[in-house]
Amino acid sequence: MNTRHTLPSSIFAIFTVVFAASVALLAGCGAVGNNAISAVTPLPPTSAAATATAQPSPTVTAPVVSAEALAFTPTPTPLDLNLPAGSALAAARATDIATRPTPRTPMTFTEFPVKLKFDEFYEGYNVRTGLILSDKLLSLDGQQVVIEGYMAPPLKAELDWFVLTRIQLAYCPFCSTAADWPDDIALVYLADSTIRPTERPMRLYGTLEVGPSIDPETGMLSLVRIYADKLELL
Repeated sequence: MNTRHTLPSSIFAIFTVVFAASVALLAGCGAVGNNAISAVTPLPPTSAAATATAQPSPTVTAPVVSAEALAFTPTPTPLDLNLPAGSALAAARATDIATRPTPRTPMTFTEFPVKLKFDEFYEGYNVRTGLILSDKLLSLDGQQVVIEGYMAPPLKAELDWFVLTRIQLAYCPFCSTAADWPDDIALVYLADSTIRPTERPMRLYGTLEVGPSIDPETGMLSLVRIYADKLELL
């Protein structure tokens, strides 16, 4: 006896639906009838910038260096200490002249020495530049002056320099960390002599020098200096 096996009706129905969907998909892709596949979404057109021929880079020519230029050249020495005698002093004087302060309103004097007072040193104070030197003080730079004042308490018994002040100081600012120099002072240099400390007032004759300077021995910064020719105790 032959036995015929039949598929259930539900399985047959599912197979039929799947087969129909496959045929529809192949038809949409163009595979049915001509065996060719066409692109569903076309590619965007290629821009002209992308298809343009790349321009060659400019050629850079290296400079030609001569054999003389390649020769070793020693680095110049910024400071030469082997100066002829007197050159350092001449350079210092030239620097002092080049940096000499200029008065805003120059003053002229007919008789020398010119009497100078401490309250004629400055005309005020500027927060940026400091003390403002007076026109009289600046005009007397390099001239003969006479001034009266007191010797500040000295550092040694025999003096070839000292500080001249308007009023008598009770202590030496060099020796006290809590003390400071007054603004109106003058640094006095004695040329060929020395003097012993004194508390008496004095009258001093000499050449005035104006402008910032640092004493090489003490490191003291001064704006006014007098190179004394004569001293008189009063």
